[in-house]
Order: sequence, then structure tokens, then C-alpha cells
Amino acid sequence: MINNKYMLVVLVWLLLITGCNSTSSDFSIMPELKLEKAEIKGIRYYQSGNYEKAYEQLKEPAAWGYKGSQYLMAFMFLKGLHVEQSTLTGMAWLGVAKEAKVEEWLEQFDSFYAAAPKSLQAKIDIKVAGYIDKYGLKAQRMTCNKKLNRSTKRIDVKCHSYGGMREVHDIEQGNNVQ
Repeated sequence: MINNKYMLVVLVWLLLITGCNSTSSDFSIMPELKLEKAEIKGIRYYQSGNYEKAYEQLKEPAAWGYKGSQYLMAFMFLKGLHVEQSTLTGMAWLGVAKEAKVEEWLEQFDSFYAAAPKSLQAKIDIKVAGYIDKYGLKAQRMTCNKKLNRSTKRIDVKCHSYGGMREVHDIEQGNNVQ
């Protein structure tokens, strides 16, 4: 007859072993840390003017729904920084980034949109809706928090997945400009 202590030890050991298997929530921790680091690196590269490295770091977090990455991708496309300049693609990234409800981003989008001809506005509407369907908060199961960075006096946006299955779409590469 097996004693109760031995059974308890075996049961705990089995629970620990089976608990080590990746679950969707466990699995999402590693990519989130990787994506957060990539976004931070991308922001630094962007600020230093190294747009090639910025693009390489920002494209994956942008596809996963990270708003800071999406915001900078917008300006890379709007200005043609390492990518082929595209008002439409830039406005689409800015349109999805504005889900973070950062006042400055909302004002920029509204200002640029108002300056666009009606024919371009219609295309922007369609493209933004498509980007929100692919890279938006709901599509990527993301939530974002805003906080004033006291040293820079700018709003920091921190995004995190709230779990569940997410489909990640490739981003439009455009033609990289050297």
C-alpha cells in the first residue's frame, strides 16, 4: 500500500511538470517582452535618425498592435524615412495609432486629414478601417495605458495583450529607400 505522503509528492510533482507546458498566457509573456524591447530600441533609433534600424525594430511591434510603434511607422511613411513615402499608408498607421487617444496624435490625424482632398480622404477612411481590423486594439487583444513622462513632458503609451488568440498580419513593406 502506498502511503499518503508519497502520493501527495507524486501528485505535486505531476502538477508541476504539466504546469510547465506553455499555455497561451505563458507563451504571450516572452513575445511581449521581446516586442516591448523592440519598440524601445526602435524609438531610440528613430530619435537618433537611424531610420533603417528604427524600421526593422518597429515593424513587428506595430503589427502586434503597439501604438508607439504604429505612431512612428506613420511618420516614417508620411515623410519617406527609409521607406517609400506614402501619405495613404502613413495616415493608416496614424489612424490606428490614434486608438490610444493621445491628444497630440488625434490632433495630428485630424489636421492632416482635413488638409487632404476629399478623394484622398475616402481612401484614407478605407485604409484606416482595414488597419484597425488588422492591427487595432480589439484585433490584437491589446489594452494601452497613457502616462505623462515627467522628464520629457510627453505622453508614454504602454500596451499589453490581455490574452487570447491573435492573428498577426504582415505589414506593407513599401520600397525601402537607402
